[in-house]
Amino acid sequence: MRKSLGKAAAIGTLSAMALVPAVATPATAYAVAATSPVSAQANPTLHFGDKGPAVTRLQQRLAALHYDPGTVDGQYGSQTRFAVWAFQKVQGMHPTQAAPVGTKTWAALAKPRTPKSIVKGGASNRAEVDLTHQLLFIYKGGRLTLISHISSGRAYYYYKGQKVNGRTPTGNYSVYRKAKGWETGPLGKLYKGNYFHGGYAIHGEPDVPLYPASHGCVRTPMHTADIVANLLPIGTRVYLRGHAPS
Repeated sequence: MRKSLGKAAAIGTLSAMALVPAVATPATAYAVAATSPVSAQANPTLHFGDKGPAVTRLQQRLAALHYDPGTVDGQYGSQTRFAVWAFQKVQGMHPTQAAPVGTKTWAALAKPRTPKSIVKGGASNRAEVDLTHQLLFIYKGGRLTLISHISSGRAYYYYKGQKVNGRTPTGNYSVYRKAKGWETGPLGKLYKGNYFHGGYAIHGEPDVPLYPASHGCVRTPMHTADIVANLLPIGTRVYLRGHAPS
């Protein structure tokens, strides 16, 4: 969601209950997953809506690899699907809405491809937005801390009858303002916005599809937005590269 068009519009901040992530940062679960590698288990093909110990192993492994599957509860819900999408994209796969986790994905989870930084000489604390692959990477102290699926700006949208460029800008920026909860702008609501350029922000949104859908902002899943808000204090560098798919 882009908060403003040209001249910033006044916004009203709505109160919202703070969501406490079950995994403070995905790296926290590393020791758990490392002692129970997915390659040592009989792992069935999983589908959205499945439950059980195999889903728990999936969630633990994703968290160990710095993705955010949400609460590790053995239930394959929306947040786990977002994490599966992100993982599959990093591994060069092409995720689908159904997001099945089959033999290929389990094999990649056992021996994953390590994502490379898209910025040369970037700040040690930074956010990298890969528009081409619709991914967000956050680094703390030079170490990768979080990988998330995103949805960036669409090619264009209509506002008050006029066609407006909706693409997310590329470039080097810094977080200059943060919202504590929900905010309402002329184009709708956004959750815990981390503003990096004009009215553009990295923010939470319930709808984060597998294609660019925002008005220019970088959408993250709601649960991930709480983690992102803690990882991007004022002044954090934000680098945006690539070109969103049409």
